[in-house]
Amino acid sequence: MADIGEKLREAREAKGLSIADVEQATKIQSRYLIAIEHDEFDKLPGDFYVRAFIRQYAQIVGLDGKELLSDYHEDVPAPAPDEYVENDIDNKSEEVRQTTNNKRELWQQYLPRVVAGLAFIAVMLGVYVLYAKLTSGNDRKSDNENQVTVSSQSAKKKQTKQTQPAVKKPTGVVIKRLATNQFRVLNLGQNRKLVVRAGANQAVFAVVALNGVTNYQATLAANEKHTMLLGTNVQSVVISFGYDQGTGISIGGRRVPYQPINARNSITLLIGNKGNVSQPTGSTSSSQTQTSSGVASSSSSSSSSQSSQSSR
Repeated sequence: MADIGEKLREAREAKGLSIADVEQATKIQSRYLIAIEHDEFDKLPGDFYVRAFIRQYAQIVGLDGKELLSDYHEDVPAPAPDEYVENDIDNKSEEVRQTTNNKRELWQQYLPRVVAGLAFIAVMLGVYVLYAKLTSGNDRKSDNENQVTVSSQSAKKKQTKQTQPAVKKPTGVVIKRLATNQFRVLNLGQNRKLVVRAGANQAVFAVVALNGVTNYQATLAANEKHTMLLGTNVQSVVISFGYDQGTGISIGGRRVPYQPINARNSITLLIGNKGNVSQPTGSTSSSQTQTSSGVASSSSSSSSSQSSQSSR
């Protein structure tokens, strides 16, 4: 089954449209359209825009956006749930009415005290003015400088408190770098797709080991990708390339930010908080590929041997 990005690209090409044509019709930047066709949803501004852009793209190429998102809901990141509205309009109106009445009663109750307080302040202000006239000019200058300093410090504290950004909790798949070519993957959820892609200009030999057991090894043609669905029992994934120039790895719709070194390279992914590194043994575990908690893999390779392996 083709990916959602491949299905959109095939529909675009069937209509004879270019990326520039779709960009002009949808007002979506071409780099985002290319990222959607390659299932690189982490390059889009956010999970909400992923679904919105896919619907617009589908409409231009003659597909049903809602049906497309429904068929590929596991491949597309879900947006964060809307905030829960605790009170409706009627409750808010009643609350405002009660608050207004309470303020009116408080004002009537404390009005005499406010008047007395203002009178006291006026008397004290008169005393202060009289005292200020009796004191020397130097003392008045010193008092003014102290007041300016205190006011400036208070203003700086208020400004600092207002400009502190709110800390947002991460949503969706999170990839944290632990060391060189070693990452921890959190919040994987139901979208457990692993995609390994060869470079655009040359073939590459790739090996994927799950929990220390080699599960896939083959030569990927230029710009070819291999897709695997990780089971819930997978705690570590090690991807090895014979030559990593132009290669790419994504998991749960998020690109793994490793740095190719234009040589033989291995990238380790630890799944969840308990994932540990395991060394590949070179054998394939049938329980990981055939049970409900194991791994189902598929490849876009045209090679007959790789296609038969994916169908198993």
